[in-house]
Amino acid sequence: MATSPKHTYIQFFTVLISLILGIFFIRLASLMLFDQPQTKTYHNPEIAESVVRGTIYDRNGRILAIERPYWGVYLHLNMIEDIVQVSEVIAPFVEMSPSEIQQKASNYTTYAQIKKAIDDRQVEPLRSILQEHGLQNQVNVEKRMGRTYPAQFHASQTIGFTNMEMEGIEGIELSQEEFLNPYPEIGNRGTTYGEDVILTLDVDMQYALDVQLQQIADEFNPDYAMALILDAQNGDILGMSSYPWYDINALGRSEEDERRNNAVNLLYEPGSVFKLFSMASILQIGEAQTEEPFLCDGSYTFNAGSGNVTINCTSVHGEVDVETMLAKSCNGAISHWALQTDPVSFHAMLGQLGFTTSYDISLPSKAKAYIANPSQWSGRTLPTIAFGQELLVSALHLCAAATALSPSGELIAPHLILSRSSPVSGEKSYQRERTVISQVLEPSVTERIREGMHRATLPGGTGIQASVEGVDIGVKTGTAQLFNEETKSYEDGTILVSTLALVPIDNPEYILYVGAGNPKGASLYGSNVAAPAIGAIVRTLISQGKLIAGDTPIL
Repeated sequence: MATSPKHTYIQFFTVLISLILGIFFIRLASLMLFDQPQTKTYHNPEIAESVVRGTIYDRNGRILAIERPYWGVYLHLNMIEDIVQVSEVIAPFVEMSPSEIQQKASNYTTYAQIKKAIDDRQVEPLRSILQEHGLQNQVNVEKRMGRTYPAQFHASQTIGFTNMEMEGIEGIELSQEEFLNPYPEIGNRGTTYGEDVILTLDVDMQYALDVQLQQIADEFNPDYAMALILDAQNGDILGMSSYPWYDINALGRSEEDERRNNAVNLLYEPGSVFKLFSMASILQIGEAQTEEPFLCDGSYTFNAGSGNVTINCTSVHGEVDVETMLAKSCNGAISHWALQTDPVSFHAMLGQLGFTTSYDISLPSKAKAYIANPSQWSGRTLPTIAFGQELLVSALHLCAAATALSPSGELIAPHLILSRSSPVSGEKSYQRERTVISQVLEPSVTERIREGMHRATLPGGTGIQASVEGVDIGVKTGTAQLFNEETKSYEDGTILVSTLALVPIDNPEYILYVGAGNPKGASLYGSNVAAPAIGAIVRTLISQGKLIAGDTPIL
């Protein structure tokens, strides 16, 4: 029988659909069998098992901060059957009485730290006696890694400290965290070592500063004090002291004011020490009639626009030239010459000396000196700045600016870090280089300033108590009334006494500064509080062989 056209059409489409479905299932099977995506497997990278924090040294290789193991004593309170027995057994090893141990343990619920660190030599004897009494499961002698600071309170605010996780919290420990405490090294299952940091500090010089600040504290009881020694040739900070201080190893007993670094972070009105830089600026600008002697009768009166203003001196100085002004600290003379100088040029020169900027010496904070723009000055601001008021500076700013008083007149950047290096290979990743910020002063200007500073150490000068036989020293003393923000007055504010020195004066090796805030006593001046400390520091440097007295070094 013949096939109808309609039936043929249906057969064709049936075959076609079957073919398409066949191709689809064959492709699906192929994908399932051969084109499955490969399963991705993640493997943790191989990294170092431990990280040893780098060591901090002074410039002579003396350790200032180092990682070391320590053994602590802990109680498992929920396992202790007789706390009296336990406390009596461990008392000799933790240097506490049994009652003190029991009292301390009462502050915890399950796990009590009784002694953070005991003498390493006591570890095995303590373990033996715990074994003897069957207390080894009740008392744990645990080894941990910690940070120790051999210099104790010396340079404590500069070095800073770490937390229990060995992370830097303040000072160099914080600012150099990425170098001291790197991430574990990838591809090495051993130990990753942090870089060693070598500071420009000299521990011997640091001790010399600290001794003098302690003597000032004992005699005059200041609210705070600070001292610095800079290398006048390259800006290295050789000593940096801040009082009150604290022992880094006993951090828990420290107060906030003890941890403040007054040498770099405290901004204050410097007083007459600033005459060094205002006089240098006036001479460099060259507009004032400084070759005409000023006659000081004990006060100086000038018109400030809204009326007359009188500035007093501590005594009648008579005929005063530039050098005499510095030697006797005449307020009238510096005010007179400042008023003959263009305010904008004066402000610019002080800016070139660093008094409108901050210094990065690799500490976490960078205090910025402040002098208002001349457009904001009153009629008396120019002379007031000239003798060290109506501005804010730090001790670091003063010492850094003093580098420009050397014969070259170059302003040198201060440095606190000498180098960083690998403790394994010794390879250095950083090395301090002498950095000239700018050529600020002419040699003829610096020579006159240094001559005035030297005269201050001679009879009749304010800095005679800083003089040392056999060494030509130059100093500038200062006694500053500090502004009282509450009463908006200088009359009932506190004072700051200070002295800045260049040693030796002709070609300085060192810049020294000592300042004390709000000392107590009947007669309080930079000349009798800070200047004697400068002299004592110089004598110590001589005894250390770091200065030459006369023709022969004293060792």
